[in-house]
Amino acid sequence: MQFVLPIIIKYSYLGIFVALGLGILGLPIPDEIFLALAGFLSFKGQLSYPYAVMAAFTGTICGISIGYLMGRCFGNPFLEKYSAKLRINPEHLHKTKEWFGKYGKFALVIGYFIPGVRPLMAIFAGILLMPYKVFAMHAFNGGLLWTVTYVTMGYYLGEDWKLVYNYSYRYILPFAIIATVIFLLINFLRTDGRK
Repeated sequence: MQFVLPIIIKYSYLGIFVALGLGILGLPIPDEIFLALAGFLSFKGQLSYPYAVMAAFTGTICGISIGYLMGRCFGNPFLEKYSAKLRINPEHLHKTKEWFGKYGKFALVIGYFIPGVRPLMAIFAGILLMPYKVFAMHAFNGGLLWTVTYVTMGYYLGEDWKLVYNYSYRYILPFAIIATVIFLLINFLRTDGRK
């Protein structure tokens, strides 16, 4: 918390943009807390709510796009060079590509709400050569939903904005996991029914 507050106060929208971009790339930045603080500062009138959402969203899509490009440019050469040393089975890699081809779009949207998954989804999409237009359509929609959710929570929680962490792990994370399980179950039953 001591790290987050000075960045937003000193750099305002630019601080939100940079911090969210770096957080999405996997740096240890408390993204949800950052977003909630931006919402709280909007509640206090120190930031504009639409500008706070816009700064967070643009930082998010820049960060996730960089992650995608890193996966696309460096992922396949890395796997080709080191897959034998890392004991990565080519068949498993092929199955992963198939899975991501089927479910990766959903994972790009819902993955924002699962800590630790956000940076990986973009890198996997790049490694597995998902077309950028397809990636962007789903990743950007997920990013918008995620930023609006947390900035709005910070705004409406007001002085209690720090509770966003508790609400996130009590309600939002379980909902994201349940939605993922339901989605996978429906697709499994559909696939099984076609056989």
